[in-house]
Amino acid sequence: MIKTPREELTFRTGLLQDLLDEQGIDLALIVQNADLFYFGGTIQPGCLCVFRSGNPVYFSRKNLDRTARESSLETIVPVRGFSDLRERLADLGQGTVRRAAMELDVLPMNLLNRYREILPCREVVDLSPLVRTIRQVKSEYEIILLRQAAALSDFMVETTRRFLRAGIPEIALAAEVERAARLKGHEGFVRMRAFNQEVYWGHLVSGAEAAEPSYVHFTTGGGGLSAAFAGGSGFRVIREREPVLFDLAAVMNGYHADQSRTFAVGGLPEVLDRGYRVSLEIAGVLEEALRAGVTAGDLYGKAEAVARREGLGDHFMGSGRDRAGFCGHGLGLELDEEPVISAGNPAPLRPGMALALEPKFVFPEAGVVGVEDTYVLREKGWEKLTSSGYEPAVEAS
Repeated sequence: MIKTPREELTFRTGLLQDLLDEQGIDLALIVQNADLFYFGGTIQPGCLCVFRSGNPVYFSRKNLDRTARESSLETIVPVRGFSDLRERLADLGQGTVRRAAMELDVLPMNLLNRYREILPCREVVDLSPLVRTIRQVKSEYEIILLRQAAALSDFMVETTRRFLRAGIPEIALAAEVERAARLKGHEGFVRMRAFNQEVYWGHLVSGAEAAEPSYVHFTTGGGGLSAAFAGGSGFRVIREREPVLFDLAAVMNGYHADQSRTFAVGGLPEVLDRGYRVSLEIAGVLEEALRAGVTAGDLYGKAEAVARREGLGDHFMGSGRDRAGFCGHGLGLELDEEPVISAGNPAPLRPGMALALEPKFVFPEAGVVGVEDTYVLREKGWEKLTSSGYEPAVEAS
């Protein structure tokens, strides 16, 4: 088990405390798992209190011994429940605070109301913008973990190529990839922050069904296995000369890498091959423009301009009213982190940001083609973490 070093947690806490002081917030109470892991090194039941100054305190409601083994925080305090939390805060000299902050973008209202009853404060404000701002920029420690996830992603792509053949159902191909990835250390769970964006591993889909949109904010859809989880691999049998889109997230030690590759047994038909070549051209344009200071909106504009120049604007990142409206996103402990590479987004890119850039084209009667790679922005230039080849053709067996 990799244990987040104390100095790493201390650094992250310091960034948050600076923002708390700037915003006039006395107490941050963190309860969402991804944020708990980021600031506390564990997701064992409890909550993490970060004050404007001093050491954070992890209030452990369950599994105290495991919490202490997994977290390198200095102060871990057992609590029995909500009522006990108020007393423990008073013991720490935090019996009365003016403003507290919690992750209001993900916290259910009923749970928020319970915390409001026991928190010694007049006002609870949203902590999420501060947390998401900090988490956008990765430390060198995090980049090491992202590289490991990217290596797993490359392995998953090559496994797909190895098992792909005409006549195999999508779900059987996905099962081969998943089995191999799990044995390599894939954690089997993809974290999405957005409400109701429940994702398994992503999409490994083929043919025209891949172009059918799903409930997840992805470019692709897929038939899936039922209307209860409507997307991703289904029982559809893969045929020759139709696109097969690999778009499965790799997750190791909590960190995500995102990569897409297009395959076709016997090669792609002409119209799809052209779309695929334009997606590669756009990927090159994005790499050329990718640097600190450029805005997310400018990047999207450059990508869309190439698509329109090539007469494929109506197929870029979707079709008709179902176009996704973005061609990239941040990622880390969650797959849908900021910034989103979308039209008009004024957010400037900063060194340390991890980004997935994913130019794709959707043809409703034929399928989806495109690529995606994971990058880390540097002071000068960028580092590409995923490195699988781009050749789509797979020999017919």
